[in-house]
Amino acid sequence: MRLKIVQVGEPVLRQKARPLLQEEIGLPETQQLIEWMRETMRDAPGVGLAAPQIGLGIQLAVIEDRTEYSQGVAAETMAQRERQPVGFHVLINPTGCRSR
Repeated sequence: MRLKIVQVGEPVLRQKARPLLQEEIGLPETQQLIEWMRETMRDAPGVGLAAPQIGLGIQLAVIEDRTEYSQGVAAETMAQRERQPVGFHVLINPTGCRSR
């Protein structure tokens, strides 16, 4: 199922998303949501999708940068952008960013 991506101006995009509770993570509904987010991200196409982008104020995101997304991009350009394929990942309750 492809989910609707909300647009700029939606209140959920300006609010702090709440963490998922431990018991919510394994629920079939959460696992189904992750699969729907994956389908939606790929259909967009995109390399990441956060739950607030689909109208849900929870700390959940999916990322994936598939090889085919970079087809036709020169190797030099890929190196300059430090871009390489990334397998599918689910991010739940991220706590910070690390830079390289």
